[in-house]
Amino acid sequence: MPPSVDSAADCCLGIIFALPIEAHSFEQTVSEVISYRANSLGISRGLLADRPIAWAVSGCGEVAAARATQLIIDGHHPVRIVTAGFAGGLDPGLTRGQLVLPSQLLDGSDRQRPPLPIDRELAEPLWDASSPGNTTLLTVTRVITDVATKKALHHSTGAGLVDMESYAVGAVAAAANVGVLACRVISDTADEALPEEVAKLSQPQSTMRRLGAALGALGRRPAAAVDFWRLWEQSLTHSQVLAAGLTDIISAMTDPSDRH
Repeated sequence: MPPSVDSAADCCLGIIFALPIEAHSFEQTVSEVISYRANSLGISRGLLADRPIAWAVSGCGEVAAARATQLIIDGHHPVRIVTAGFAGGLDPGLTRGQLVLPSQLLDGSDRQRPPLPIDRELAEPLWDASSPGNTTLLTVTRVITDVATKKALHHSTGAGLVDMESYAVGAVAAAANVGVLACRVISDTADEALPEEVAKLSQPQSTMRRLGAALGALGRRPAAAVDFWRLWEQSLTHSQVLAAGLTDIISAMTDPSDRH
Protein backbone atom coordinates (compact mmCIF):
# COMPACT_ATOMS: atom_id res chain seq x y z
CA MET A 1 0.00 0.00 0.00
CA PRO A 2 1.48 3.41 -0.94
CA PRO A 3 2.33 5.94 1.81
CA SER A 4 -0.30 8.45 2.85
CA VAL A 5 -0.12 11.87 4.40
CA ASP A 6 -0.33 12.03 8.20
CA SER A 7 -0.52 15.61 9.40
CA ALA A 8 0.76 14.59 12.83
CA ALA A 9 3.80 12.64 11.58
CA ASP A 10 7.31 13.93 10.95
CA CYS A 11 8.39 14.67 7.38
CA CYS A 12 11.66 14.09 5.59
CA LEU A 13 11.92 17.56 4.08
CA GLY A 14 10.68 21.07 4.80
CA ILE A 15 10.83 23.63 1.98
CA ILE A 16 10.73 27.42 2.27
CA PHE A 17 9.77 29.49 -0.78
CA ALA A 18 9.54 33.29 -0.73
CA LEU A 19 7.07 33.79 -3.59
CA PRO A 20 4.08 31.86 -4.97
CA ILE A 21 5.60 31.77 -8.48
CA GLU A 22 8.65 29.95 -7.09
CA ALA A 23 6.42 27.24 -5.64
CA HIS A 24 4.03 27.09 -8.61
CA SER A 25 5.41 24.17 -10.63
CA PHE A 26 6.56 22.28 -7.56
CA GLU A 27 3.05 22.28 -6.12
CA GLN A 28 1.75 20.60 -9.28
CA THR A 29 4.00 17.59 -8.57
CA VAL A 30 2.86 16.94 -4.98
CA SER A 31 0.08 14.49 -4.20
CA GLU A 32 -2.33 14.19 -1.26
CA VAL A 33 -1.89 17.85 -0.33
CA ILE A 34 -3.22 19.10 2.99
CA SER A 35 -3.16 22.88 3.59
CA TYR A 36 -3.82 24.91 6.72
CA ARG A 37 -2.84 28.20 8.35
CA ALA A 38 -0.52 28.65 11.32
CA ASN A 39 -0.08 32.13 12.77
CA SER A 40 -1.54 33.60 9.55
CA LEU A 41 0.95 31.72 7.36
CA GLY A 42 -0.22 29.13 4.84
CA ILE A 43 1.51 25.76 5.28
CA SER A 44 1.03 22.67 3.12
CA ARG A 45 1.95 19.04 3.43
CA GLY A 46 1.92 16.20 0.90
CA LEU A 47 3.84 13.40 -0.82
CA LEU A 48 6.59 13.76 -3.40
CA ALA A 49 8.32 10.63 -4.68
CA ASP A 50 6.38 8.81 -1.94
CA ARG A 51 8.10 10.87 0.73
CA PRO A 52 6.26 13.14 3.22
CA ILE A 53 7.18 16.80 2.83
CA ALA A 54 5.95 20.16 4.15
CA TRP A 55 6.38 23.61 2.67
CA ALA A 56 5.48 27.27 3.10
CA VAL A 57 5.50 30.40 0.95
CA SER A 58 6.95 32.82 3.47
CA GLY A 59 7.03 36.14 1.66
CA CYS A 60 10.18 38.10 0.87
CA GLY A 61 12.96 38.87 3.31
CA GLU A 62 14.80 37.28 6.20
CA VAL A 63 12.22 37.94 8.92
CA ALA A 64 9.44 36.23 6.98
CA ALA A 65 11.68 33.34 5.95
CA ALA A 66 12.93 32.74 9.49
CA ARG A 67 9.37 32.71 10.83
CA ALA A 68 8.23 30.18 8.24
CA THR A 69 11.24 27.97 8.87
CA GLN A 70 10.55 27.87 12.60
CA LEU A 71 6.90 26.99 12.03
CA ILE A 72 7.82 24.13 9.66
CA ILE A 73 10.40 22.78 12.12
CA ASP A 74 8.09 23.04 15.12
CA GLY A 75 5.09 21.54 13.36
CA HIS A 76 6.62 18.91 11.07
CA HIS A 77 10.10 18.05 12.45
CA PRO A 78 11.80 17.68 9.07
CA VAL A 79 15.09 15.84 8.72
CA ARG A 80 16.28 18.62 6.41
CA ILE A 81 15.19 22.10 5.38
CA VAL A 82 15.57 23.47 1.85
CA THR A 83 15.52 27.16 1.04
CA ALA A 84 14.19 27.16 -2.52
CA GLY A 85 13.54 29.81 -5.13
CA PHE A 86 15.21 32.20 -7.55
CA ALA A 87 18.51 34.05 -7.14
CA GLY A 88 20.50 36.72 -8.90
CA GLY A 89 23.80 35.72 -10.46
CA LEU A 90 27.02 37.33 -9.25
CA ASP A 91 29.47 34.90 -10.86
CA PRO A 92 29.68 35.61 -14.61
CA GLY A 93 29.95 31.86 -15.19
CA LEU A 94 26.39 31.23 -14.05
CA THR A 95 23.68 31.32 -16.70
CA ARG A 96 20.02 32.30 -16.55
CA GLY A 97 17.84 29.31 -15.73
CA GLN A 98 20.71 27.33 -14.20
CA LEU A 99 19.99 25.31 -11.07
CA VAL A 100 22.56 25.90 -8.32
CA LEU A 101 23.06 24.10 -5.01
CA PRO A 102 25.47 26.35 -3.06
CA SER A 103 28.04 24.96 -0.65
CA GLN A 104 27.61 27.69 1.96
CA LEU A 105 25.41 30.62 2.96
CA LEU A 106 26.74 34.09 3.76
CA ASP A 107 25.03 36.99 5.54
CA GLY A 108 25.49 40.14 3.47
CA SER A 109 24.11 42.50 6.12
CA ASP A 110 26.49 41.34 8.89
CA ARG A 111 29.86 40.14 7.60
CA GLN A 112 30.86 39.22 11.19
CA ARG A 113 28.43 36.30 11.18
CA PRO A 114 30.15 33.08 10.09
CA PRO A 115 29.23 31.34 6.83
CA LEU A 116 26.72 28.54 7.28
CA PRO A 117 27.64 25.22 5.65
CA ILE A 118 25.00 23.21 3.88
CA ASP A 119 24.31 19.50 4.27
CA ARG A 120 27.15 18.11 2.15
CA GLU A 121 26.07 14.49 2.61
CA LEU A 122 22.98 15.22 0.58
CA ALA A 123 24.44 17.88 -1.71
CA GLU A 124 27.62 16.21 -2.98
CA PRO A 125 25.92 13.51 -5.09
CA LEU A 126 23.72 16.23 -6.60
CA TRP A 127 26.76 18.41 -7.36
CA ASP A 128 28.21 15.55 -9.36
CA ALA A 129 25.06 15.44 -11.48
CA SER A 130 24.45 19.11 -12.22
CA SER A 131 25.49 22.14 -10.19
CA PRO A 132 28.84 23.70 -9.29
CA GLY A 133 29.84 22.44 -5.88
CA ASN A 134 31.91 25.34 -4.57
CA THR A 135 29.52 28.28 -4.70
CA THR A 136 28.55 30.73 -1.97
CA LEU A 137 25.03 32.15 -1.71
CA LEU A 138 24.91 35.69 -0.31
CA THR A 139 21.75 36.90 1.44
CA VAL A 140 21.03 40.65 1.24
CA THR A 141 18.19 42.94 2.27
CA ARG A 142 17.08 44.12 -1.19
CA VAL A 143 17.00 42.93 -4.79
CA ILE A 144 20.24 43.79 -6.59
CA THR A 145 19.16 45.34 -9.88
CA ASP A 146 22.32 46.93 -11.32
CA VAL A 147 25.36 45.24 -12.84
CA ALA A 148 27.91 47.41 -11.00
CA THR A 149 26.61 46.36 -7.57
CA LYS A 150 26.59 42.71 -8.63
CA LYS A 151 30.23 42.95 -9.68
CA ALA A 152 31.18 44.72 -6.45
CA LEU A 153 29.48 42.07 -4.30
CA HIS A 154 31.13 39.25 -6.23
CA HIS A 155 34.51 40.90 -5.79
CA SER A 156 34.12 41.70 -2.07
CA THR A 157 32.49 38.44 -0.93
CA GLY A 158 33.41 35.82 -3.52
CA ALA A 159 29.73 34.82 -3.63
CA GLY A 160 28.35 33.36 -6.83
CA LEU A 161 24.69 34.24 -6.33
CA VAL A 162 22.44 36.40 -4.18
CA ASP A 163 18.99 36.19 -2.57
CA MET A 164 17.02 37.69 0.32
CA GLU A 165 16.14 34.69 2.51
CA SER A 166 18.58 31.78 2.62
CA TYR A 167 20.90 32.82 5.45
CA ALA A 168 17.93 33.35 7.75
CA VAL A 169 16.54 29.91 6.87
CA GLY A 170 19.93 28.34 7.47
CA ALA A 171 20.40 30.07 10.82
CA VAL A 172 17.04 28.84 12.16
CA ALA A 173 17.73 25.32 10.87
CA ALA A 174 21.22 25.28 12.42
CA ALA A 175 19.85 26.39 15.79
CA ALA A 176 17.41 23.46 15.65
CA ASN A 177 20.15 21.03 14.55
CA VAL A 178 18.39 20.44 11.22
CA GLY A 179 20.42 20.03 8.05
CA VAL A 180 19.93 22.73 5.42
CA LEU A 181 20.25 22.85 1.66
CA ALA A 182 19.76 25.76 -0.76
CA CYS A 183 18.21 25.10 -4.17
CA ARG A 184 18.17 28.19 -6.37
CA VAL A 185 17.58 28.96 -10.04
CA ILE A 186 19.44 31.90 -11.56
CA SER A 187 16.80 34.43 -12.63
CA ASP A 188 19.17 37.15 -13.81
CA THR A 189 22.87 36.85 -14.61
CA ALA A 190 25.80 38.93 -13.41
CA ASP A 191 25.70 41.11 -16.53
CA GLU A 192 21.93 41.64 -16.59
CA ALA A 193 20.25 44.65 -15.00
CA LEU A 194 16.70 44.42 -13.66
CA PRO A 195 13.98 47.09 -13.85
CA GLU A 196 14.02 49.21 -10.70
CA GLU A 197 10.34 48.37 -10.17
CA VAL A 198 11.33 44.76 -9.40
CA ALA A 199 13.19 45.86 -6.29
CA LYS A 200 10.15 47.73 -4.97
CA LEU A 201 7.81 44.80 -5.63
CA SER A 202 10.18 42.36 -3.91
CA GLN A 203 10.31 44.23 -0.61
CA PRO A 204 8.46 42.67 2.37
CA GLN A 205 4.91 44.04 2.17
CA SER A 206 1.29 43.00 2.05
CA THR A 207 -0.36 41.78 -1.15
CA MET A 208 -2.39 44.99 -1.41
CA ARG A 209 0.69 47.18 -1.03
CA ARG A 210 2.49 45.12 -3.67
CA LEU A 211 -0.47 45.54 -6.02
CA GLY A 212 -0.48 49.26 -5.37
CA ALA A 213 3.25 49.44 -6.10
CA ALA A 214 2.75 47.57 -9.38
CA LEU A 215 -0.06 49.86 -10.48
CA GLY A 216 2.00 52.88 -9.53
CA ALA A 217 4.95 51.59 -11.55
CA LEU A 218 2.74 51.12 -14.60
CA GLY A 219 1.36 54.63 -14.18
CA ARG A 220 4.84 56.14 -14.06
CA ARG A 221 6.31 53.94 -16.80
CA PRO A 222 3.79 52.12 -19.00
CA ALA A 223 6.63 50.21 -20.69
CA ALA A 224 7.12 48.40 -17.38
CA ALA A 225 4.19 46.19 -18.41
CA VAL A 226 6.41 44.60 -21.07
CA ASP A 227 9.18 44.04 -18.52
CA PHE A 228 6.77 42.49 -16.03
CA TRP A 229 5.34 40.14 -18.65
CA ARG A 230 8.80 39.01 -19.79
CA LEU A 231 9.86 38.38 -16.19
CA TRP A 232 6.65 36.45 -15.54
CA GLU A 233 7.22 34.17 -18.53
CA GLN A 234 10.82 33.54 -17.46
CA SER A 235 9.69 32.89 -13.90
CA LEU A 236 7.30 30.15 -15.05
CA THR A 237 10.19 28.39 -16.80
CA HIS A 238 12.47 28.84 -13.80
CA SER A 239 9.75 27.45 -11.56
CA GLN A 240 9.78 24.25 -13.62
CA VAL A 241 13.55 23.93 -13.28
CA LEU A 242 13.22 24.46 -9.53
CA ALA A 243 10.53 21.77 -9.23
CA ALA A 244 12.76 19.27 -11.03
CA GLY A 245 15.66 20.12 -8.73
CA LEU A 246 13.53 19.62 -5.62
CA THR A 247 12.34 16.26 -6.93
CA ASP A 248 15.98 15.23 -7.40
CA ILE A 249 16.73 16.25 -3.80
CA ILE A 250 13.84 14.17 -2.47
CA SER A 251 14.93 11.20 -4.59
CA ALA A 252 18.48 11.48 -3.22
CA MET A 253 17.25 11.11 0.35
CA THR A 254 17.58 7.32 0.41
CA ASP A 255 19.24 6.84 3.79
CA PRO A 256 17.01 4.74 6.06
CA SER A 257 17.27 7.34 8.82
CA ASP A 258 15.42 9.75 6.55
CA ARG A 259 12.38 7.52 6.24
CA HIS A 260 9.33 8.16 8.42
